[in-house]
Amino acid sequence: MTSAGTIASRPTVPLRPSPVGRAPQPGGWAARVVIGLFLAAAGVAVTGASWLLLVADDHGRRVDNGLMRAVENHFGSAQTQILDVLHLVSVVSVGLALVVVAGIALVRRRPGAAVAGIALVLLTQVTTQGLKSVLPREGASENSLPSGHVTVITALVVATLLALPPVLRWVAGVAGLVLVAGASVAVMAVGWHRPGDVLAAFGVVAAVGGGLLLIDGVRRAVVGTDRPSAGPGPVPTMRRY
Repeated sequence: MTSAGTIASRPTVPLRPSPVGRAPQPGGWAARVVIGLFLAAAGVAVTGASWLLLVADDHGRRVDNGLMRAVENHFGSAQTQILDVLHLVSVVSVGLALVVVAGIALVRRRPGAAVAGIALVLLTQVTTQGLKSVLPREGASENSLPSGHVTVITALVVATLLALPPVLRWVAGVAGLVLVAGASVAVMAVGWHRPGDVLAAFGVVAAVGGGLLLIDGVRRAVVGTDRPSAGPGPVPTMRRY
């Protein structure tokens, strides 16, 4: 028979192993803040330079208009088909796309990605339309910078990438690049926008996306989202005898 002293001298054995929590991600908020600041600053710089160099400047405006005319002439025989495709981009189609993107994010239990995607699309459009109304356009009755079509398509591609699982993002990213490039050429081919308008659209998406990322980083720093959780509490152990 085993003596009580021998049992008492044995180490305590847990009834179940301690759960291993998710490893903390130190500095996650800091990376978001830095990248967000960079994207926002770069987007503002691209948008501002597009207007200053390709709209406000006489020589740049002539070059910008000449490039659009060259693309327009090259695709002259396909303008009707291109217009049919561009007309598919409407408030209804964009709204349906947002519903699908948000649905994918919610199914994956990522409500933050759904909110970020919707905010990106809506805020970029508000910014684009605001810039169109306040920026003057020399030599034209109406300002066309930035391109609303390129802005919304680019923002939708980014929102889709946020909602999709990582395994699908590479494929979706390549398809998205092709879609954005096609839209950029299409709006010039039908004479709707100049290259400067397209560049400004990319700048708007970068600026708004960077701003959202910056806000998310600050939020994480304040609420401590990146800190490791305290865990489920102490694990019960066998009693010593």
